[in-house]
Amino acid sequence: MSTRLTDTWEVLPHQLDGPGRHDQKDDHIRSPRLHNGAFKSAGLATFMGAPYCVPDRHAIRKAGAKICFLGVPWDQGQIVRSGTSSGPAGLREASTQYFPYMFEFDVDLLTFFRVVDCGDIPLVPGNNDRSHEYIYNYVTECLEGGAKVLLCGGDHSVPIPAARALSDFNKKGRIGYLHIDCHLDSAPDWGGIRATNCSGPSRALDLPNCDAKNIAHMGSRNGLNPKDWVDFFTDNGVRMMPMLEVADRGIEECTREIFDIAWKGTDAIYCSWDTDSLDASCMPGTTAPECFGIKAREALQLARIAGTYGADILEISELCPIFDVSQMSTKLACCMLYQYLGSRAKTLRDQGKKP
Repeated sequence: MSTRLTDTWEVLPHQLDGPGRHDQKDDHIRSPRLHNGAFKSAGLATFMGAPYCVPDRHAIRKAGAKICFLGVPWDQGQIVRSGTSSGPAGLREASTQYFPYMFEFDVDLLTFFRVVDCGDIPLVPGNNDRSHEYIYNYVTECLEGGAKVLLCGGDHSVPIPAARALSDFNKKGRIGYLHIDCHLDSAPDWGGIRATNCSGPSRALDLPNCDAKNIAHMGSRNGLNPKDWVDFFTDNGVRMMPMLEVADRGIEECTREIFDIAWKGTDAIYCSWDTDSLDASCMPGTTAPECFGIKAREALQLARIAGTYGADILEISELCPIFDVSQMSTKLACCMLYQYLGSRAKTLRDQGKKP
């Protein structure tokens, strides 16, 4: 990794420097005084209009960043349709349509967390192993830089190297693993291949400091869940919460249960949230849209509850903007992250803590 450092974190992203620059401290959360500002005029779009920071632990620490956004434009671990390589760009574009101020929590997310965008992880077409190695390295740099990670995929093989990075970062402790998905994704392998988008929980259980009692799944439904996937959860004693149970008990009770499981006796958790866990009516732009899923209002409620618990890595995967001309899928995914961060900020603030 490069040791080149960036400047100290600035509230206004670098791409809007120049004669038309807004120069007051809170310009990024108010209606523009001079021109359209960061809202819509995104320039070189970053997530939430955050400053770009090289994905280097020293640069991240120097910036004082507590949240790093990383894009993973990877869709070659896929067993169904492709398109997730455009997920990070779609999510960044969606964020240009919002201010970072969340009135529900009275917080400016950008400055509270000193958010930085560390760009996209470079990937090697046709080489899943090498690409996963890069994912591992870049996530490690963010964690070593003292930041939590927002990871946007990319297909659902992304959590395999990313969870391994979190595991190694917490070698002396234990980690929990959450899997929110329409599919169980617990294949021991797929045609002999162990690192695909349907093997995340299986590979999480391979980690030396991740126990089955701290792994939980929520949201499975319909016919793309083979018996061996079900057997994996049953045989290993992993908590499996299908969508029928979520619909019966309610999203709040179920969300709290899975986060309690992941955090019980652990030092860090990985939360893997597949966009196909949401109902196809509000999330058509995903790899495998399915009916009878989590609705938009429930998804934002889930995100707010997640914010009260926190996660060291929150990953949004399988986002496919190309399949949604309305762009509601990317906007909903963006709102999920904003609600999570808003709730997290309020929780920390109420506890008298800093990020």
